Amino acid sequence: MTAVRITKCDGKTFADFIVAGTYFLRKYRSVVNDLNVFPVPDGDTGTNMFFTVRSAMIEACKVKSREIKVVAAAAAQGALMGARGNSGVIISQMFRGFAHAVRHKAAIETIDFATALDEGVQAARQALLKPVEGTILSVASAAANAAFKSAVSEKDFYSVVHAVVSAANEALEKTPDQLAVLKEANVVDAGGQGFVYFMEGVVRMLPGRAPYTTAFPRKPIRAATFTTRQKVDVNRYCTEFVLTDATIDADSFRALLLPQGDSLIVAGGEGTIRVHIHTDFPQRVADSAREHGVVSKLKIDNMEEQHNVLVVDREAKPRGIVAVVPGEGFVKIAKELGADVSVLGGATMNPSVKDLLVAVNKVLAPVVYLLPNDKNVILSAREVGALTDRKVVVVPTRTIPDGIAALFALVNTAADAQPAPEELLAESTVAVSGSIFAAGRDASIGGVAVKQHQLVGAVDARDGRPERLIDGDDAAGIALAMLRDAGDASLLSLYYGANRKLKDAEAVAETVRAANPQLAVEVYYGGQASSDYVISIER
Repeated sequence: MTAVRITKCDGKTFADFIVAGTYFLRKYRSVVNDLNVFPVPDGDTGTNMFFTVRSAMIEACKVKSREIKVVAAAAAQGALMGARGNSGVIISQMFRGFAHAVRHKAAIETIDFATALDEGVQAARQALLKPVEGTILSVASAAANAAFKSAVSEKDFYSVVHAVVSAANEALEKTPDQLAVLKEANVVDAGGQGFVYFMEGVVRMLPGRAPYTTAFPRKPIRAATFTTRQKVDVNRYCTEFVLTDATIDADSFRALLLPQGDSLIVAGGEGTIRVHIHTDFPQRVADSAREHGVVSKLKIDNMEEQHNVLVVDREAKPRGIVAVVPGEGFVKIAKELGADVSVLGGATMNPSVKDLLVAVNKVLAPVVYLLPNDKNVILSAREVGALTDRKVVVVPTRTIPDGIAALFALVNTAADAQPAPEELLAESTVAVSGSIFAAGRDASIGGVAVKQHQLVGAVDARDGRPERLIDGDDAAGIALAMLRDAGDASLLSLYYGANRKLKDAEAVAETVRAANPQLAVEVYYGGQASSDYVISIER
């Protein structure tokens, strides 16, 4: 069969490209999930990337316009709101950069595609404080360079994207030589692999191209695959705000907003208007409103989680807290320490930007401290501030023990105080934190070799020291090894997961107490699914 040449890409074609790439990434996300440096029970890079591009796909497919500037903007917004984990946020930045490059175009040619792809890569780099080579950034940069070289003489999108995929895969194979931890674990970068699969999906599913399987297969390590689906409805977001200093009357404003959703209520007048609307585009509604006055009291809630009535709530206190936690037990702990809202997340289940935004907007306070409590959630957390009228203070807590330490620090400050994130982190007495879990596969990290299903400990990076594995005969032995690694310590907190019982945790605690009579050992239910135990050791 002769391939159909595509020399122009409008909004419809661009949406088709996103659908094809999303399909391919969904198909091979389990392969990407298995490309983990640490042998955690479940990887999530492929899942995070899939949900991000899936959100971009959904928004792109809702747009009726054939202009690429419109579709690209919708895809970029979808990617941002659906971004999960570091890889998801990076991908969302690429969509945003691409959309910016085509913001004045109804359709593009291959050279425009190359320019937009490069701007997307640059946007992703600018989103990171310290871009690291040997990651998705290196792979995407190679792809953009290949696009330029090919587009100079080639007008067919199939040929250009084919060159992009080949260059990206070649760069992917070099990532272990750029990043030592990848070489040690004998894997390529997971985010880079996800990018290759997404772009390859575009090539494989162009009209006239029959293959639906990857040209770059990687054998999955686990048989299990991720099967959870996100529910997609229409006009899911209950959006409320007050428009003051309004330059438009209520009736005219109602007519302006009517096409953007349903359940619309516009009340008031004489310069002050109250608005309630169910919409899929809450920020678009808010932006429209800002053209006619000052928007305040903005609340955006997911109606699957909460139903709101048309009320402008008074702030109950000057400062609120949102904490990301890995289990139901940690929800209770965070609440007891002052968290207003908890979001389930962490390893294998990173919350999206939308999830964090909904949580922040539930807090009845003008200032919200957001504790991501996982290194892969920090980038998503930093996107929330631009999407709400709350002042969002992100405390870059990389682990749940750090988050608990930050909660304690906040509890000990005045209710109207706004301590800097650096102050809260500096007050932490956590010397060592980590987890104990069954290894997902055979691996050798930092000189420690483990077998699949073997119980192993992972110590979090801290004070300039990298993440590392701790082996031992059992959970108690691993906990004692972590304790020795900490040096002088006064408190060990043991949080047991959903797959363990209190008696199991108490047995570990008793062994630790017997070996260290002066040490305080506390046991709590964490409820996390990703590990048997979370351990926090404090000075």
